[in-house]
Amino acid sequence: MRTYILILPLLVLLYACHPSQSDDPTIDGILVGYDSIYTTADIQWHGQYYPLLDRQVFSIDLFGQGLSLDSANYIVGTGYNLYLSDVFLPLTDTCLQAGVYHMATTSEAYTFLPYKDFDGNVTGSYLLEIQNNNINRIIGFTSGEMRVTYLSEKDIRLDMMLYTADSIRYRAIYQGPAFAND
Repeated sequence: MRTYILILPLLVLLYACHPSQSDDPTIDGILVGYDSIYTTADIQWHGQYYPLLDRQVFSIDLFGQGLSLDSANYIVGTGYNLYLSDVFLPLTDTCLQAGVYHMATTSEAYTFLPYKDFDGNVTGSYLLEIQNNNINRIIGFTSGEMRVTYLSEKDIRLDMMLYTADSIRYRAIYQGPAFAND
C-alpha cells in the first residue's frame, strides 16, 4: 500500500509537466517558435505624416532570416516580419533617437502605437508569420516597450518586450544597419 501512496503523487506531477499538444504558440505566457532575433531592419522616416499632428513619424520593419523584399518592395520568402507602423518623436528629430519608447494610444514623443485591425487592414505593432510569400498568421501587440541604442553612426540595436492582449510576452532583438540597403 505504501508504494501506491508514493507512486500516485509522482504520476500526478508527471502528468502536470506533460506539454500541451495544442496549436497555441505559448509556454508559460511567452511566444515561442518565432524568430526573436532579426537579421534585417528598414527604419523609415515619414516626416510629419499626419497633418494635424506636431510629431515626426517613423516606421520600423524587421525581417527574420528567410525573408527579403523584392524589387516592388513586397515581402518574399518564409519567416517572420515584426512591424511597428507609427513611432513618434518631436518635430526636431529627423532620425530615430536613442532612448526608451513605450506603446501607447497617444502620439506623445517616444511612443509607438499598439495593434489595431480596421476591418482587415492592420496597423500598429504586429508580427506577421509568412510562409512561401503568403501571410499565414498575424499576432498583434497591445502593450510593451522598445529600447533604441546606437552602436555607431550606421548601426543600431533595438530591444523590444511586447505583449499580446492576453499578456503573452514576446522579446525581439535587432542589431545591425538601420537601413535595409546599408
